[in-house]
Formats: sequence, structure tokens, C-alpha cells
Amino acid sequence: TCHMNNVLTEQQIQSVASMGEEALYKYFIDQTIEHKQVWGLRDEDGFVQLGTEEQVCLPVWPHAELAMQCAMDEWEGCVAVAIPVQVWASYWLTNMGKKGAWLTICPNEYDDCLVCEPLDVQRDTLCAMPVANDLLH
Repeated sequence: TCHMNNVLTEQQIQSVASMGEEALYKYFIDQTIEHKQVWGLRDEDGFVQLGTEEQVCLPVWPHAELAMQCAMDEWEGCVAVAIPVQVWASYWLTNMGKKGAWLTICPNEYDDCLVCEPLDVQRDTLCAMPVANDLLH
């Protein structure tokens, strides 16, 4: 059974769409920590990507609904898949950093994406995690 207890209202979806980059970034980190996961879209070939051969960009979302809103046109038929925050922070972001890939949070139109360096996101995610804070004090 799948409990969708953090379903977004239409109003919340609209408010995310209208956030500026700094607000959206902070929201993404906060939601990642609160729900302990991020969301990607995948099809039978794996997770969808944006960008070019030279500069790969992985689109991620803080909620399944936001991801599913993008599952159309070339991403038709994709499903939203959760990535647990521990795996995301330790494995995914490290690997993306090594490969020189970027990530984009809640991409809407290609020319208007919040693009982030994975190691910045990793640092901010780890800093925001309760466990990391315990170790620092």
C-alpha cells in the first residue's frame, strides 16, 4: 500500500512554479530532508536527463506530483521514482560530481532552469540533515 500523505495541493504546486531560484533551492533541500527522498523520472532506459552530450543535467523534484507533471512530450510514459536521501547524498551526488554532471531542480522550460552543482547540493543536504548536525556539535 502506498500512502500519499504528502500530496501537494494545486495551490502548493502553483507556488513552487512561481518561486525564485533561491527560494526553490531552499525548498528542495528542506523537502529532501523532511521526506528523506528526492524524485527523478525514469523510463525503461533509466532516469531521464537534460542537457547535451558534453553537459548532462539530471532533473530532480522534491515531490512525485511535481515530477509527474513533467511526464509528457518526450518524457511521456515515464514514472516518478524516489531516491532515498542517504543514497542521493552519498552516492548519486558524489558520482555526478565526478562525472561533471549537473542537476536541475523542478525544470519547467529548458531556458529557465535552476541548475546546480551536485557538490553544492551535497554539502547543503548533509548540513541540513539532523545527523550531520549532531556530529558537528
